[in-house]
Order: sequence, then C-alpha cells, then structure tokens
Amino acid sequence: MAIKVPPGQSPPFETIDDKHHAGIVIIVAAICLVISLVCLLIRVYVRVFLNPPWGSDDIILLGATISAIAESIIIFHAASIGFGTDISLLTEKAVNRIQDSLLGADILYLLTLYLSKCCIIAIYLRLTPRRRHKSILWATFGLSTVGIIVSVILIAVDCEGNKPLVVPGEQCHNLDKFPRWQAITALDISTEILLFTFCIALVWGLQMHISHKIVIMVSFAARLPLIILSALHLSALKEYATEENPTFTAISHTVFTQLHLNYALIACTVFCLRPFMNALTTHYGTAGDSNLGSSSGGYAYGSRRRGDTDPYVSGRSRDYEMGTVKGRSGHRASGLFNKRPDVGDGTENGTVVS
Repeated sequence: MAIKVPPGQSPPFETIDDKHHAGIVIIVAAICLVISLVCLLIRVYVRVFLNPPWGSDDIILLGATISAIAESIIIFHAASIGFGTDISLLTEKAVNRIQDSLLGADILYLLTLYLSKCCIIAIYLRLTPRRRHKSILWATFGLSTVGIIVSVILIAVDCEGNKPLVVPGEQCHNLDKFPRWQAITALDISTEILLFTFCIALVWGLQMHISHKIVIMVSFAARLPLIILSALHLSALKEYATEENPTFTAISHTVFTQLHLNYALIACTVFCLRPFMNALTTHYGTAGDSNLGSSSGGYAYGSRRRGDTDPYVSGRSRDYEMGTVKGRSGHRASGLFNKRPDVGDGTENGTVVS
C-alpha cells in the first residue's frame, strides 16, 4: 500500500512495511559504521596527540576500517536497487545486480574480519619477545590467511558469482551455500578461541598482581562476543536458506553481518580507551601534555611530559616486554613484564602492561 504523503511533505527515504525492509539494514549499517569510525578517530587521536608514531596494528586497523566502509557502501547500494524488497516486485535484472553486490559485500565482510584478527596478532607480537610465542602467533596468522583465501573461493567459485539469486540452497548445485558458510564460521570461531587462549597462556605464569592479569584478559576478552555474533550470523543464514524470497528474508542475516564486522573493529580499539579517557577527564583540551606516562595498570599508551628528560617517563620508552624471572619455587618462570633498559628501538607501539 502506497504511503499517503501530506501536502508540502516529501516521501520517506525508505518505506518499511510487509514488502519493504531495506530501511532496517540501512539504519543498522549506518549506526554501526558511525560507531566504528568514532573508534578509529579515538585511535587516531591517541596516536597523533598522545603517543605517536603509528604501529603495525594501527595501520592494519585502518585497512580493516576502509574495508568495512566499502562493505557498507555496497550494502547501501544494494538497498537502493531493491535489496530488502519482496522479490515479486523486482525484475530479474535487479535481482542479478543485487546478487553481485551481496557477493562483493560478503568478500569484504570476510576481509574485515581477517584484518581485525591480524590487528590483534600484531598487538600480541609486540607484547612478547619469546620465540615460541611468536611462532604460535605467526602460525595463527598463516592459518587465518589460508582461511580467508579458502573462504573467498568457497563463496565465489561456482556459487553466487554465476547463479541468479534464487533459493540459496539451489545456488551451488550439490554443495549448497549453507555448508560452505558452516565451514567458514567454524574456522572463524576457532581462530577467535585460539587468540583468546593465547592471552590466557601469555599471562598465566606471570609474577604480577591478579588485578593486572584480569585487566589484560578483559581487554582481549572483548572479542569473545564475536563468537556469538558469528553463530547468529550463520543461524540467520540458515533461516532463509530454503526461502523463495531471499531478497526480502536475507535482511536479518545482513543485519548480523553488519553487527559482526563492525564489532570486530570496535574490539580492536579497547586498548586505546584508557589513555583517551584519562586525557579527557584529567587534562581536557591538553591531552598531549598530560601525565599519562605515569599511569599504571592495564593497557596504557604513555605520553611524555614537557621538559621531562627521564627516558623511563616517556610512554614509548616505558614499554614493557615479557621477561624471564625466577618463580617462587626458584625455577625460571614464564615471565614478568619488565621495564626495558633502553629508550626503545622505535618498533614498539606504546602498549604497556604494568
């Protein structure tokens, strides 16, 4: 039923009724994208005003955000050409264009998740100098890299790229779409669990206060909700896997896609929130001159006071790394985050654990 627009008023940008749901995904995608951009700006602020220069994890996060922006643009475009509209109201040409757009969005969705994992791996690599730890991290990176390549092939080859967007279960001949996404989701959840397990192993044997260990684990545990979102994303896909109206019923699946990929970006900013809030609440407007370098506990990005010549006051030189100390039993235990004896080689990124 057409909406009656009062005289002098413009029709709504999108209509939400029993035949049109595009407005739902547009609103969700826009809100999620804005929050992700705010988190990126917080990270840029920390790097520019509190503790430059940029590290590898910052560059990776920037790339992930660009990928998420491109994915959102594609979703907006798909909505503008009929995605979220009952398929009975669309032409075959429009359906094929929507399918092509959604294939591109799915690839960028997987790429964004992959880059967010690489960001966390880069942070881990900075925190530990141990060769065994680095080997595990590089193996995880390799697994994720192989996973993204295989995932893109699974969803693109002999599937969405060459079949009209009809019933998803019929798109890929005998090997349909849902089992492929099951494999992709299983790999995604496995790598997330592996990354958090590494955090537990990293701090388990450290001679530090339990509250500091909790802060570290909570920071990395911020990614655990991604496991739930990944499962919900797959569940929503299953709901419309046998539907005859995929351009309309796929909206809930796309909503979880937006929540999943944008939360992956937000979780990468958790490590910057403490210095940002310290600057905001203690020296509002002069964050670059604040005494964040003296803050302790958790993950903090230090900042040098003006006129302070002590190399250990500098946030960059106050970086901590894993060391090896004697445990209570007299054995060489797995570490403590010890102060570096020098100002730094410029490769640190300012993340400290004290």
